Amino acid sequence: MKDMLEPENIANIPSHIDAELLDSVDVERFGASRPPGLSYQMGGCGIAGCIDLTGGRISGGVIARMLETMGERENGLGAGYACYGLFPEHRDDYCMQFFFDHETAKAEVEELLKGLGTITKDEKVFTQRVKSMKPPFPLVWRYFFRPNNKLEWRGRSDLSNDDFIVQLVMHINSELEGALCVSSGKDMAVFKGNGYSYEISKFYDLDRYSGQMWISHSRFPTNSPAWWGGAHPLSILDWAVCHNGEITSYGVNRKFVEMAGYRCSVLTDTEVVTYIWDLLVRKHRLPITAAAFAMAPWYHDDINRLDAESARLARWLRITYKEALLNGPFSIIVGKRQPEVTMITLADRKKLRPLLCGLSPDRKVAYAASEECAVRVVSPNAETWTPNAGSPMVAMAGRGVLRTGNELPFQGGV
Repeated sequence: MKDMLEPENIANIPSHIDAELLDSVDVERFGASRPPGLSYQMGGCGIAGCIDLTGGRISGGVIARMLETMGERENGLGAGYACYGLFPEHRDDYCMQFFFDHETAKAEVEELLKGLGTITKDEKVFTQRVKSMKPPFPLVWRYFFRPNNKLEWRGRSDLSNDDFIVQLVMHINSELEGALCVSSGKDMAVFKGNGYSYEISKFYDLDRYSGQMWISHSRFPTNSPAWWGGAHPLSILDWAVCHNGEITSYGVNRKFVEMAGYRCSVLTDTEVVTYIWDLLVRKHRLPITAAAFAMAPWYHDDINRLDAESARLARWLRITYKEALLNGPFSIIVGKRQPEVTMITLADRKKLRPLLCGLSPDRKVAYAASEECAVRVVSPNAETWTPNAGSPMVAMAGRGVLRTGNELPFQGGV
């Protein structure tokens, strides 16, 4: 680029700036006229979710239609789905689902699992060729796993089963080349990959599955490469997170979870958000509303308008969990299974990314999505609303919509 600059322009560059730093991508540039062929503005990532509030089951075809109808929000560089209530016959086993690049990695993982517990069943995850998808394609395999009764991990014998599985997943994903555990919860699994949402749903043939809840994501990466492991949802234990936006506080958030023992191997902001949910709710036992407030807290002027007890709690959360604050634009859909299958939505405190919720006319199914069309395509007469900025919507199987996202902080009993 330096050679391409006219001599007079090089002379105009301030002496403290290295001309090499001005090297840029050689792209077409346009002035006042709209570039030819530009007919619309590409959107960001798309997120969608649905949960049967009666505990019934929803076909994978439903969530696929929801996500695919937001086609302008993806560019073919990743998509994925998480299903809950998927394996009732193995609901007490951890379902560890993997991507393997080669048989050696698979053999190493199997040897490791057999030494640490019991594999009650393993199977190749059904996949099928989709002509439009480009290789490489990892081998997708799942293991139903029970840890040994006497748990010990690197000298520690005080770990719970869940903590043990977290450490096991961190170890595999960080140190076993060619293996990536993409989900590790009970009675749930993640189906994701590198492609458009319609390609990924065909690749896994989602119509063959049904569950109490689905969450999903179509990717439009802005600052990270396209790879199978980086597609959403990101998951640990029974947590799964789909995320539209960009977390600009990634560095401090990453240090926060790594100090608690998590190891970030996927290197995306969504991975860190997933670990924060697990840390705050499962390990620190914060209610969902308190954890959501820690991640998207009110400004101090707004906190001053809360009642005294709520204001005291809000200030405590801001101080105690300041490293959990998520800066930047985001909207997320979060799935969890314990104590019941639950869908949570949350947008940043300025709501710089879209998020809409819905309820079917018979009030049996709750929805969430980036755009209203995703709800209308499966439930044309659904009641819809937009949650407030920084306020979680919470829907739980068997209990209904516990929060719409339009309440004050800490209201809703969750």
